[in-house]
Amino acid sequence: MTHPGNQEYAPTPKSDMPGIVWPAVPGSAAASTFSVLAQLELSQWWSQDALLRHQLRQATEIVSFAAQNVPFYRNRLAPFANPSRALTLQQLQTISLLRRSDLQRAGDALLPEKPPNGHGQNFDVSTSGSTGEPVVVKWNGVMGRIQSAFVLRSHLWHRRDFRGKVAVIRRLTDDVVENAKKATSAHWSTEYRSGSIVFFDIGGSVDDALDWIAREEPDYLSIYPTYLRAMIDVGEAKGFRPAKLKQIETFSEVLDPNLRQRCAEVWNVPIVDRYAAQETGFLGLQCPECDRYHVQSEFNLIEILDEDGQQCGPGEIGRVVVTSLHNFATPLIRYDLGDFALVGEPCRCGRGLPVLDAIYGRARNMFRAPDGSRFGVTPGRCRFEEITPIRQVQLVQKSLAAVELKFVASRSLTEEEEARARESVYRVVPRTFSVTLNRVEAIPRSSGGKYEDVISEVVD
Repeated sequence: MTHPGNQEYAPTPKSDMPGIVWPAVPGSAAASTFSVLAQLELSQWWSQDALLRHQLRQATEIVSFAAQNVPFYRNRLAPFANPSRALTLQQLQTISLLRRSDLQRAGDALLPEKPPNGHGQNFDVSTSGSTGEPVVVKWNGVMGRIQSAFVLRSHLWHRRDFRGKVAVIRRLTDDVVENAKKATSAHWSTEYRSGSIVFFDIGGSVDDALDWIAREEPDYLSIYPTYLRAMIDVGEAKGFRPAKLKQIETFSEVLDPNLRQRCAEVWNVPIVDRYAAQETGFLGLQCPECDRYHVQSEFNLIEILDEDGQQCGPGEIGRVVVTSLHNFATPLIRYDLGDFALVGEPCRCGRGLPVLDAIYGRARNMFRAPDGSRFGVTPGRCRFEEITPIRQVQLVQKSLAAVELKFVASRSLTEEEEARARESVYRVVPRTFSVTLNRVEAIPRSSGGKYEDVISEVVD
C-alpha cells in the first residue's frame, strides 16, 4: 500500500515465494490480512451512513448467531434469532446493555454451544482489573487476524518506517517476558520486512528506562502516558533527549493533551495515541492529520450514549457502548465498556469514520459537579511540574464538594508551594471545591501496569 501522492513511502511486504521480492507474494495468513487492509483503505472514505449500513449487516450476523448458540443471549435476543433482513439501529438499541458484572457472572454461558467453522483456535483475553472488575473473554484466530489489519492501518496512517527499531515499555507478564527473550533479534511486523523490537518492564526505574533508551536508540517508542511523562520530567533534569526517536505511541491509559505539548517541547517528538480495550480490540485510532480519534467502525460498532440512553451528538460526553462485530467466540453485544468519550464533528481529513474528540476513561476517572453532571479533568493543565519538589500526583474527588491532591515529593512543601499546588488544582476544578493536600510515599500502579491520575470516589 502507498499513500496517494507520496511514492517515496512504499513499505515492502514480505514475500513467501522463493525468488519473488517485488511485487511480493505473501503467505496465506499475511495475504488474508492484506485483503482486509485493502478493504479498509476504501471503507475509511465512505460516508457514516454507508459505514453504518455495513456495520448493521455484520451486527445482524452476530446477533442471530448469539441468539441461536449462546445460552446467555437465548432469551435476551430471541426476537432476532432468525431475522429476514438486516437489523436497524433502532432495533439494535432495544437490546439490553451488557455490563462487566454480566461478563463476570455469566462465565461459560457466554460461550457458544456450537462455534462457527473456520474461525480458528480460541484463546483467552483478560483485563487487568484496575477498576476492581477483571473479566476474561475468548478471542479466536479470525479476531486476531482482523485486528492485525488495523495494526497495519495505524502504521500506514502514521507513515512509520518499517525498517526502524521499536522499543516497548509496558508491564511484562511471564508470557511476554519469555516472548521478549525470544524476540531479541525478532521483527515487529509479520507482514512487512521490519526492524527489531525490544522490551522494558514498567516496573523498572525511570532512570534505568532512560539509560535503556540511550543504549537501544529506537526509532519508535510504545509506552503508557504516565510513564512517558515521568521519563520526560526526569530526562529534562538530566539534559537527556532521545537521539533517534521519530514518534511515540501511547496506549492503555487516558492521554492528557498537555503531554503532547510537553513531549514536543522537551523531546521534539510527536505522540500518536490509540484507544482500545482488551475485550474489544481497537476502538479508535488517532487521525494522521490531527490529534482526534477516528472510530474503527469496521471492527466495532460504537454508540456514545447520554444518561438517558440516547445517542450523543458533537460536543456531548457519553458512555461508550460497543458491539464487537466479529467475535463469535464470546459475543459482546451492546457492551457497556465503562468509558466516557466526547463526540466530535466530522474530520477535515475527509474520512467518514466517526470522530471522538477526547477519551475520558471510566466513570471513576470522571469528576461529578454538584448538580450531578460529569466533567473530565486533565491534570497536565495544572502544571505541577513547575512546583519543584513534586514528582507524582493523583487527584481524588472525595465528595461533590471536596478534592484531595495526593502527591509524591522529594521534601515537604513550603507554605507558598502548598498555596501554588491548590491554585493549580483550581485550573481544572471549580473553586466551589475544597482542596486538601496529602503527601504520600508512593502512588502505585495496578497489576496491569496502569496508573490512574484521576479518581472519583463519588458513588452514582
